[in-house]
Amino acid sequence: MITRSHVRVAVLSMVAALTVSTLSAAQGEVVSAAPCAPAATGEASAAQALNWGAPSWCAEFDDYLDESDWVFYDSAGHAGNGRRSPQQLYLGNGALYLYGREDGTTAGLAARHDQAYGRWETRIRLYPGAGSYHPVALLWPKDGGGNVRSSTGEEIDFLEVIDDPERQRPNFFLHTPQGQEQAHANIDMTTWHTYAVEVTPSSVVGYIDGQEWFRSGNATRSSMSVCLQLDWFPGQGSSGEAWMEVDWLRIYPSSTGTAG
Repeated sequence: MITRSHVRVAVLSMVAALTVSTLSAAQGEVVSAAPCAPAATGEASAAQALNWGAPSWCAEFDDYLDESDWVFYDSAGHAGNGRRSPQQLYLGNGALYLYGREDGTTAGLAARHDQAYGRWETRIRLYPGAGSYHPVALLWPKDGGGNVRSSTGEEIDFLEVIDDPERQRPNFFLHTPQGQEQAHANIDMTTWHTYAVEVTPSSVVGYIDGQEWFRSGNATRSSMSVCLQLDWFPGQGSSGEAWMEVDWLRIYPSSTGTAG
C-alpha cells in the first residue's frame, strides 16, 4: 500500500515512465471511438442512482486523446498567472493526469462536445499538494474555460477545491447573471469519488457519489462544454506541486437538449 506521504513520488515516477503515452506524443492521432465502459461494481454514481441511461459521449482515458474531441489549453494561466501547457497532461493506467509544477506551469482541457441541457459526470481522485492549486471540473460556454469570466456571466463549477492542500473540502459554484450560489461538503478527495451536475431550463443540481449536494432554481442558458483544469493561484495557499487524476468523463443528454 502506498501511504499518503509517498503518493506524489509514486505518481511522479509512474508518469516519468510514460513518455510514449504523454499527450504531446498523442495529439492528432485519429482513433475509433471506444464504447463507454459500464460503471465498476460498487462505484457510486448519479447516472446509476438516477437511471440516466447510456451516455451520448464519454472519455475513458485508456488510449489517445483526439483533437477532434478536445481543446488543449496552451496559453497564460488563470488570470494570467503561470502557464497552461499540453505538456502537463499525461495518460497512463487508464487515467488522465493533470500536473501543476511549483512555478505555475499547469494544465487544462475542454471537451468539444457541448449541450445546453443535460448531465455531466466524472470520476476524480486528487492528491495532497499545493493549496495554491485549485483542481476544477466545470461547465463553461462552448469552447473551453480558459478565461476568468465568461462572456455570458455563466459558469458551473461542479467541483472546485480552494486553498485545501489535504483535499478534504469540495465546493460547488453556480454563476449566472442573477449572481453566485455555492455549496460545500467534507469528504476525503484523495480517494475516488464521482462528481456530477444536471442542468435543465429550470434548475441546476449537483451530486457527489450519486447523492445530491447542491440545488438551485436558477439555470444557465448557453450551450456548455465540460472542462478539466488545475488552476494556479499564487500567494493564495501553500506553494508547491499538485496532481489531479481523472478516471473517466461522461456526458448524458436530456429531453431538452442533445450533445454536440
